[in-house]
Amino acid sequence: MNFEEKKKLFKDFLSSNNLLIVDKSSASRRRLTKTLVDMGASRNCIDSVAHYEEALAVIKEKVPQLILSDYSINGGSGFDLFSENKKLHPDNKKSTSILITSNISQSAVAKAAEEDVDSFIIKPYTVKSLEKSLVNAVIAKLFPSEYVQTIEEGKILMFDQKYEEALEIFEKAIAMDKKPSLAHFYHGQCKYFMELRDEAQTDYSKGLEINNIHFKCQIGLYEIYKKEKKYKEAYEVVRNISKYFPANPDRLIEVVKLCIKTENYLDMEDYYNIFIDLEERTNEVLNHICAGMYVYGKYKRVQGDDDAMKDIFNKIGISCAGMTKFLKAMVVTFVENNIFKDAQKLLIRFRVDSDSKSDYELCQFLAESSDMNNKEKISKALDLFNRDNKHPLATKILITSLFKEGSEKKAEEYLEEALHLWPEIFEKYKKPKKPENVA
Repeated sequence: MNFEEKKKLFKDFLSSNNLLIVDKSSASRRRLTKTLVDMGASRNCIDSVAHYEEALAVIKEKVPQLILSDYSINGGSGFDLFSENKKLHPDNKKSTSILITSNISQSAVAKAAEEDVDSFIIKPYTVKSLEKSLVNAVIAKLFPSEYVQTIEEGKILMFDQKYEEALEIFEKAIAMDKKPSLAHFYHGQCKYFMELRDEAQTDYSKGLEINNIHFKCQIGLYEIYKKEKKYKEAYEVVRNISKYFPANPDRLIEVVKLCIKTENYLDMEDYYNIFIDLEERTNEVLNHICAGMYVYGKYKRVQGDDDAMKDIFNKIGISCAGMTKFLKAMVVTFVENNIFKDAQKLLIRFRVDSDSKSDYELCQFLAESSDMNNKEKISKALDLFNRDNKHPLATKILITSLFKEGSEKKAEEYLEEALHLWPEIFEKYKKPKKPENVA
């Protein structure tokens, strides 16, 4: 089929289908709209939006057959938008997804994301190059190659659990293409479903030898390692995915969990920066990032780097948006290490309402305890304790202050209760030496 024949078919396609353009730039959206109209599209059939959620609404309602999306869009990425389109309309095999990229690394991602991204266009582009890319991508989807058709045939057999037949089909597909990473992936999927994980792993690795960041092959390896509880290997894979592919909250949560589990604490700075760049941050991803950064900060303290811990905790304080549990944990850590000024600075981060009032009062006492005399410490700590606002560190300050004040009987009473409440902490408690001037 020559290019003129392809253009005619493409014009027919444009005239009878809904189209979607997603780009933060209104100028880019207008330019793409004009090009599509000039090529035969009806302006009424083109939706042009800037935000991920708007695009998703159009996909759900109008099922566009051509989606043109910039790599980075408000609220997400074109890459994730295409994946969501496939989940919403799994039977819509003719929908074409084209990623608009601005650099070579983004185009590499597009190549590695087989089946999710059908083609890509690199900015800046000319109208002629844009037309050529659009025509070739859509026609390739409408009239798939023998290689793609063979993979689809194998997938049908695989999903019908006819694994041996599917394997034969995928083996044919492997021989058809110079770079058959996708065929290796599905051959590996068959093996995975057959519980032959070692063989599946070999297939995924072969796909990655051809394209070292092939998305589906990396996901395949990740799932195997996770299932076999090979967390170190799983982390290496998901870290690589996060390095090359656009960040999304779910993937960031996975990588942070494994980062902490495998004790790769130094990587948390990278994930924090990815988090900062997310345009929309769910409460779940916020929780995981703050928890990961907190562990990272504690690690730095163990390493003797208090300045690094202070910097990390400051970032959490800014990012956690008044989440009491993290603020409280950081205040306690600071006070345990006699870093009172930084503990006091965190107090302004609290949102003092009915739900967090008791935590704020506790943290205020802990942070400001270094500026109190013995009697003040006892008075305020007793007030917290008697109002059932009990915490081991505040109770330790109370008991120590009572001993120093010479109120040994009372100190022993509270020490006995503390041993009951927090035995693992107070079993190691050492009474302070009695001051010489106290009878």
